[in-house]
Amino acid sequence: MSVNWEVLYRAALQELNTKKVGEACERARRAINDRVTELAAEPTAGKEKEEERERLMEALRALVIHEHQRRAGK
Repeated sequence: MSVNWEVLYRAALQELNTKKVGEACERARRAINDRVTELAAEPTAGKEKEEERERLMEALRALVIHEHQRRAGK
């Protein structure tokens, strides 16, 4: 099982230091991608799995936005 992606995701979104935000976002992205890989390897499909996959994709998009905003000084 991968590191809890949600913990790293929330930490990255709370990171306001422009010098640290890239690293925090990268850790979260790696954990999210690990979870996507785990989901793909699981034999069962279903609504819960699809909902988690959607949350993962939304989290990746939010990380990109957050990182760009922090680097732009917003």
